[in-house]
Amino acid sequence: MSSRITKAKIATILFATAMAVTAFGQHSSLYSQGKQAFAAGHYAEAAKLFHASSGANERVSDPSAADALFMEGKSFANLGELGEAERALNSYLQQSPRSAPALYLLGYVLQRENKPKESLINFTKAAAIVAPHADDLRVVALDYVLLNDYPDAIHWLSIAVQQDPLNSEAWYDLGRAQMGQGEFVLAKKSFDRVLTLSPHDARALNNLGLCYEAQNRLPDALHSYEAAIAAQKGTAHPSEQPLLNYGNLLVSENRAVEAIAALEPAIRIAPKNAKCHEALAHAYQKANRLPEAEQQMEEAVALDPTNPRLHYQLGRLYHRAGQAERAKAELALSQKLYGSHSTAESK
Repeated sequence: MSSRITKAKIATILFATAMAVTAFGQHSSLYSQGKQAFAAGHYAEAAKLFHASSGANERVSDPSAADALFMEGKSFANLGELGEAERALNSYLQQSPRSAPALYLLGYVLQRENKPKESLINFTKAAAIVAPHADDLRVVALDYVLLNDYPDAIHWLSIAVQQDPLNSEAWYDLGRAQMGQGEFVLAKKSFDRVLTLSPHDARALNNLGLCYEAQNRLPDALHSYEAAIAAQKGTAHPSEQPLLNYGNLLVSENRAVEAIAALEPAIRIAPKNAKCHEALAHAYQKANRLPEAEQQMEEAVALDPTNPRLHYQLGRLYHRAGQAERAKAELALSQKLYGSHSTAESK
């Protein structure tokens, strides 16, 4: 009897061992495939493989194999699927709470999800384990921007560019934060540094134009906007912002025909940007093309219906066109919205 029990136990042990080896083999194969897919930039495929690998890992007594969860989170972060990245990274950190790379990556993900306080908590934990790099400090600064704390953002970005003077993204963000503080002279220097590192950076050229405009250096501003527009020609995803800023400045300089030539392509790039339609309406109005101005302002109102300024401007256009009732209705709505905005601001 004891002999049969012993044999049965041995059989059970052998079966369990075989299953464990099989599970480990499955994990190892899936994990290797995931690493290959990740290295090739196939992040969706990698995420699926790492997820399957971490599932196989639940049947394997191999703590190191939990790295699949971290890689799953990294894959989702590269895909921009931030909720999934957060989930995977939190699961990984339950097993490896002192993983600085995971804490830093989770801080980045949370910043992208507009959760600056939670992001800063993770960066603080990570920094207590491993000193942050310039890119980590840059994301910390962006958390402070989300919290509307520009002095702290400038502080951390200043340290970031000291650590890595060739980091053009940190210099760009420093310039933006300095603009947020109204420090346009310092911001110009930061954007100049970006352009030293990347001479055709359309974002830096556009923001340099804004700095010049704030300093009433209008010819320099126009030149910078023109350079920004030229720099993004032929790119896959051009921005409407240089065209919008250029067009607005041309309108203010009574150069309506040139403004129209800039603002019409801005609307083709960003048809749902109310500011572009508003600017083009002003340009058409300056050029005495009132029906087109009216149409563009109506588009702006449709896109931003709670903006009292747009209703006021549309009302003035209706009044100028002799449409008294429509003008009266728009002006009354504008007055009502201004009142509601004042009430909301006072609360």
